[in-house]
Amino acid sequence: MTKEKEKLEYTLVKLVVCMQTTLELFDEFRGTTIYRHDIKSGINNISKKLEDHLAKVYPHIDGDQEKEETFIAIQRAVQQMVATPIEEMYAIGEISS
Repeated sequence: MTKEKEKLEYTLVKLVVCMQTTLELFDEFRGTTIYRHDIKSGINNISKKLEDHLAKVYPHIDGDQEKEETFIAIQRAVQQMVATPIEEMYAIGEISS
């Protein structure tokens, strides 16, 4: 695999993680008191588009064993992003700066 193709694959996996994380967070947001009608249609629209795109992307992950490992890795990353407290995210951002 060329470096360019490898970089593209890594970018694609990161994008999938971000999209899946967004869907998970939308699900949490739906249960809040500020989830009003005017926000509801926008989130539902974006959620549908992300779900449609993910349905197209997931089949392109190569290899049966590699595909399963990639799915597991993506799910772990999504769970980590959703579970990480905002204070910890802020601290990581401060250290990186």
